[in-house]
Amino acid sequence: MIDAPQQPTPPQASGDMSDETIESIALAGAAAIQRLIADRNALRNCISAQQQDLIALTTANQELLDRLRLFRRLYLEFGSRILAQLEQFDRLSREAIPSTASAPEDDTNLIALAHRLRPTNGSANSANGAASS
Repeated sequence: MIDAPQQPTPPQASGDMSDETIESIALAGAAAIQRLIADRNALRNCISAQQQDLIALTTANQELLDRLRLFRRLYLEFGSRILAQLEQFDRLSREAIPSTASAPEDDTNLIALAHRLRPTNGSANSANGAASS
């Protein structure tokens, strides 16, 4: 950012300095000071912009966290309501279906169906297929 000022080589003796040399050194010094002031002001402006961005991002982050907390709360409430409705449905369906003991032949049919649908290895499957044919 800061360029090294181009300084003329100083004369050996102070008596050898002309008015032009002194004036050019003073102008170079003033220009260097102006560049330093401009750089400082640019850095201050940059810091100010970054601080404003940080404030805006912090606010946005807080809003997102609040929404996430709200979403989680609503999700848990919704899940609780669904669970309560499923439990109510289960209770009502159990009450609506008469609780008669199933006939033994119904159990035998269900067991046979379960055995047919059960995954088995290839040799047992081919043996079952041959026996059922």
